Amino acid sequence: MIHDVIVVGSGIAGLSLAQELRAQGRAPLVLERARGVGGRCATRRVEDQPVDHGLAFLHGRSAPFLARLAATLGSAGNIGWPHAGAGTEAAFQPRAFDQGEWRYAPSDGVNGFAKRLAVGLDVRLETRVESLQLAADRGDIWELRIDTGERLHSRTVALTMPVPSVLALVRQIDPPHAVLGSMISSLESIRILPCLTVIARYADGTPVPSWEASYSRASESRVVQAVLHDSSKRAGSPKLVLVIQGRPECSQSHLHDPPEVWTRMLIEEAAAVHGDWARTPDFVQSHRWRDAFVDVGTELAAPLVSTFDGGAVLGIAGDGLHSSGGAEGAYLSGVALSERLVRRIPA
Repeated sequence: MIHDVIVVGSGIAGLSLAQELRAQGRAPLVLERARGVGGRCATRRVEDQPVDHGLAFLHGRSAPFLARLAATLGSAGNIGWPHAGAGTEAAFQPRAFDQGEWRYAPSDGVNGFAKRLAVGLDVRLETRVESLQLAADRGDIWELRIDTGERLHSRTVALTMPVPSVLALVRQIDPPHAVLGSMISSLESIRILPCLTVIARYADGTPVPSWEASYSRASESRVVQAVLHDSSKRAGSPKLVLVIQGRPECSQSHLHDPPEVWTRMLIEEAAAVHGDWARTPDFVQSHRWRDAFVDVGTELAAPLVSTFDGGAVLGIAGDGLHSSGGAEGAYLSGVALSERLVRRIPA
């Protein structure tokens, strides 16, 4: 079987791309190595309380992205969150607080946006693509080898994973093709930052912070970039939960350390900045984001797409391939790539 289009990655870029292709009458197959969709639009449940441990909230200003948010999520959430901040440093995406920028924290967590965006799509979870090559007997077909040994085929492939994962696949293509050189060079200019993250829940009676998000300058903390008061997004009487995000430099230095080492380090630093109460959570979960953020200013302006000599098409989209960055950039990158692919995919 030769698939119409195969999209690798079910983050916001991959899902927006697939939905746009579907609206144009195509039949994309989405492959995702994880157990769920969304990428860094990630939400865990701690005793049934949602906690966003990737992106803390959604933000943007472009009409297409805001229209999709409204259509997908409605008003079920905290509009304008975070309303009250502490500290003097900018967020990882400082444009989130620009005048005219719209911020939104979905009531069921940011992953709810990704789940709704995936509705109606053919998504295969826990499916890891190990190699991408042009089929040996023809130059118009891609062959994707899955970790189970299965081989999938398509004339058009779109890669929407984090840039390091994209590079790992395209560098394997053998023999190397002339069009690959410029694509690889462009991708290598995008700088991806890691983020060590800790979810910390506190017992009843713990003082509730007056702030919803705290960002520290490097001169104030070389360990913690942000402390998000995640429970302040939630309606009702949620347990106090903080999400502590490490600085990129600190995260890189401790990326391969045992989690217990940097988990305690981040909690101690949060306590040093905000008070002793933050030192004694009654529940902790940690997550190592190797590919957390695109360094602001290293994004490409648009997705990449090339047609190989035999007619096979390769496209690349993601939050690093649109000037808006973040979830909005990922969404718009997927939409932009769909427009370019539709013109190249045989009817």
